[in-house]
Amino acid sequence: MANYHCQFSILFPVGSAGNVQAALSLYQVFAVTLEARGEVIGFEARADAPPGGPDLWLYSDGDGDPEHIIEFALLCAGELGLQGLWGFRWAYTCDRPRLDGFGGGAQVLDLGRCRSLDWLDAEHWVADRLAEPEAPRTTAEAILHPMLREQGWTEATVLGLLLAFIDAEIAENPCTVNRLRDYLAGAADPAGDEAGEGTTTAQAALEGVAAQQAGAPGTELRP
Repeated sequence: MANYHCQFSILFPVGSAGNVQAALSLYQVFAVTLEARGEVIGFEARADAPPGGPDLWLYSDGDGDPEHIIEFALLCAGELGLQGLWGFRWAYTCDRPRLDGFGGGAQVLDLGRCRSLDWLDAEHWVADRLAEPEAPRTTAEAILHPMLREQGWTEATVLGLLLAFIDAEIAENPCTVNRLRDYLAGAADPAGDEAGEGTTTAQAALEGVAAQQAGAPGTELRP
C-alpha cells in the first residue's frame, strides 16, 4: 500500500517575541476549533530558534494540510495586526513511485487585508499549460527554445550570450553597428506600433542575430 504525504517547513513572521507567544496560544485555540469541526490540525507550530526571535516555525513531516496553514495565518494576522505579504510552499510526496503521488503548490497572502492574493497547484498548472495552443514561433524562438531546453539555460543566460555575440561582431566588423541600428529603428516605428504590428527593441535585435546564426539569406550583418 502506498502512503501519500503533504510536507512543508516554513517560517511565519509575527513581528516580535511577544507575538510569537500570542501566536502559539492562538495555535492551541485553532486546534480546538478544528477538533470541533471533526478535523485534526495539519501542522506543528514552534517558536523559531534562537529563542526570542520574531518568527514562528510551522511544519509537517507527513500529513500536513495547507488549508490549515492559510486559516491559521489569517487568524494571526487579524488578531495580531500583522501587515505585508507572506507566502509558503508545500510538497505532495509518496513512499512509492505512484503517478499521482507527487506534486505541490504555493500560496501568497496579504496579511494586512486578511485575504489570499494568489495560489498555484502544480498538477493544474501543468494541465493548463499543456492545454494552451502553442503560439507560432519566430526564427529567434525556433533557435532559442531548443537551447533553453537542451542546455538547461535560463533566458537571462541566452540573452547574455547573444549580447556578447553582438559585441564580438561589432569589434570585428564595425559596420555591424549600422545594421543593428536599422533593426532598432524599425522596432521603434510608431506606425507599426499603432497598428499593433511593431516589435520590441529586444525582439528585433534578437531576430537579426538569430537569423544570421541560422544562415538566413539577406540577414548577414557583415558589409
